[in-house]
Amino acid sequence: MGKTRVVITGSTRGLGLRMAHDFLACGCAVMVSGRTRETVAEALARLRREFPGADLYGVPCDTGSCAQVEALWEQSVKSMGGVDHWINNAGIGQPTAPMWELAPELVDAIVRTDLLGVLYGARAAMRGMAARGAGAIWFMEGHGSNGRNMRGLSFYGAAKRSIRYVAAALAIEARGTGIVVGALSPGIMITDFTMMQIERNDHKAWDRTRKVFNILADRPETVAAFLVPRILNARRPGIRIAWLTSAKILYRFMTAGIMKRKVIDD
Repeated sequence: MGKTRVVITGSTRGLGLRMAHDFLACGCAVMVSGRTRETVAEALARLRREFPGADLYGVPCDTGSCAQVEALWEQSVKSMGGVDHWINNAGIGQPTAPMWELAPELVDAIVRTDLLGVLYGARAAMRGMAARGAGAIWFMEGHGSNGRNMRGLSFYGAAKRSIRYVAAALAIEARGTGIVVGALSPGIMITDFTMMQIERNDHKAWDRTRKVFNILADRPETVAAFLVPRILNARRPGIRIAWLTSAKILYRFMTAGIMKRKVIDD
């Protein structure tokens, strides 16, 4: 049996990049993708320094464009000979602000990337994988997926709430095709975007946020190390792989005074 072939959208930084790293460490062939040629080239250079000679490829892709997503699929098949796992990871965040204060251009970008981009990715992967009756399509959950509301994240939360529905719907539609459809729940992570949002808060808000993040948040390498092997071993349709479970949240709060976790410096 040949190498497992993985496509990760939005994999030039953060969790996507770290997942690419861990898939390569497992001996997989990986297609990296991001919005621009520059970011893709940087990600490829970084990964190739650690994995020289690896089956590693890169294609720029704006997932908000159906044509570009289909081109990503076609190039992935051409480069790797097929696709075994398609991970819909690309997404953009929303500044913490009331919905009426956001510019229409930003609203459009959030919906196009966080919802339409995922739908385009699922469509392209499903069409391609159905031809051979095998493969796995993954959806990345986020704030709002479970229906929880938080002030200032209306559009982002709405998109992520929709993603859980789409994942469940596609899992039903994929029955009998041999294709696994699943969801990934990474929890709270420390990323460039997260830190940008935190730095916008006032001093008191920052102090509260820092305390909560030091209890609940993790770095991308921690989450990727948990997700990647479980993705590779997944066989059950409709599977959901969650890192920050309710039990883990409860444990972390109960042991916060003892464990003294620190993922954000003072």
